[in-house]
Amino acid sequence: MNDFRLALPEDVAELEALSALPVPGGWIDLSYARSFGHCREQVLRGRLKTGEMAAIALRSLPLLWRRGQARRIGYLGGLRVHPRLQGRNLLAEGFALLRRVHEADPVEEYLATIVEGNHLAERLLVERARPGWPKFFPSGVLCTLALETKPCAFSAGPPPSWSHTQDYFPCEAPLEFGERRWWLEHQGVAGCLRDLSQTRHTRVAAYHGPLRWLRTSYNLWQRLWRRPQLPSPGARLKGGYVGFFRSDGLRPQAFGGWLRSMLGLAHSLGLDWLYLGLAEGDAYLPVARRFRHRLYRSRIFRVRYQGQPEPLPEGPPYLELAWL
Repeated sequence: MNDFRLALPEDVAELEALSALPVPGGWIDLSYARSFGHCREQVLRGRLKTGEMAAIALRSLPLLWRRGQARRIGYLGGLRVHPRLQGRNLLAEGFALLRRVHEADPVEEYLATIVEGNHLAERLLVERARPGWPKFFPSGVLCTLALETKPCAFSAGPPPSWSHTQDYFPCEAPLEFGERRWWLEHQGVAGCLRDLSQTRHTRVAAYHGPLRWLRTSYNLWQRLWRRPQLPSPGARLKGGYVGFFRSDGLRPQAFGGWLRSMLGLAHSLGLDWLYLGLAEGDAYLPVARRFRHRLYRSRIFRVRYQGQPEPLPEGPPYLELAWL
């Protein structure tokens, strides 16, 4: 039989090798490697009876605000299946493991995302879920902006007082292993820059099509305008996450000034990209899109096991981008 269980320290090297396998794209293949030696999440892993490490998924249980109370609500993410082994019955075995882990330490619900356009995942997880699998309830769209950093004045400070009680907002902000963090607050808008480059490494695995021979000319143009360049194959993309972002949603001008300072802070640290996640329909999204960026869309889901009441309709939950 295949071996699906929670990961142990002796699994770390194989998990890291699996996570680093390239993900095919259009003109660029990327590798989303991460270190598992100091991982805060529960790591669910699947090994075939032949001995090959086949799949990974992550389950974390942060303490979040929910209707004015602190509750444990799960995040599900980090799913990777070895490209050669996709199409097998691994999903059913993985969900059987998740159910055992959930029943040993249950939570009311989980948050998860599926990249827009991943029709296979939506068909398997949302439209044709098997009995006994958790049910995925749509809860909006997450817009992730990869913003180009640029020189700008900024003034970092200490963490603000932790009193924000927006639904699904973290009750605490624990540091991850090797994380560097800087806080900025501007006229009622606050958040931090999270540098997780010690444990997460996004690399360019390969270029395809015209980019293979146009990259040099493109980089020369980018260098003239002091904008991020396309790294050589095998090199890292240097980026940081906006974390623990909070505001009352009514300060677009202040948000624009705050984001400009964040981009300046990221640039001063040698980062080319700043990753910001906002729900579609957020009043600040049009402001953020005025800055140079690449946009990625994902569907948000609240995930519950059968037998639990269906969630009531409400707006998209707050998502901590680095936890997805």
